[in-house]
Amino acid sequence: MEQAKQTFLAFFRREKLLKWVVALGLCGMALIYLSSFWTPEGEEPAPPTDAGSSAEYSQSLEQELSRIISAITGEKSPAVLVTLEDSGRSLYAEDGRSTTQQGEASSEERESTHVLFEDSQGNQQPLTITRTQPQVQGVVVVSAFAEDPATREKLVTAVCTALDLSSAKVCVVSGG
Repeated sequence: MEQAKQTFLAFFRREKLLKWVVALGLCGMALIYLSSFWTPEGEEPAPPTDAGSSAEYSQSLEQELSRIISAITGEKSPAVLVTLEDSGRSLYAEDGRSTTQQGEASSEERESTHVLFEDSQGNQQPLTITRTQPQVQGVVVVSAFAEDPATREKLVTAVCTALDLSSAKVCVVSGG
């Protein structure tokens, strides 16, 4: 073991070799730093992912419901409107600390801040733990075949089942 230690120390006592090792290490660190300034050709930096805006979510629900209604009635383009209660909720990671003082009147003080991360463009954003979809407030369906009570009931049932809503939040009307 002692001989291996002596060989290792003798290897690095050579000044020229030590300078080369340090220079190569510095070059490696510089290349890693410089690589953050460019992306490969044809590849755009990915924007921060989000669950999407509430308008996009509402529109996608409307398209899916329209497709389901068309399958039930055979109608080419039923009108569907989905309204949302909110735009969803996000839960962010927090870093907190608390201090407790004992004495005549005991008190506890709590301080918390959101955990931030920096994306590839250098923007700081809170770290999202979970994001919920917006809640559906109501649905209106206008179909030329809704005059028939059996078809209307099928449409109400399909919408209620697809969105897990009560029938009080679904309105199916006949249109022409």
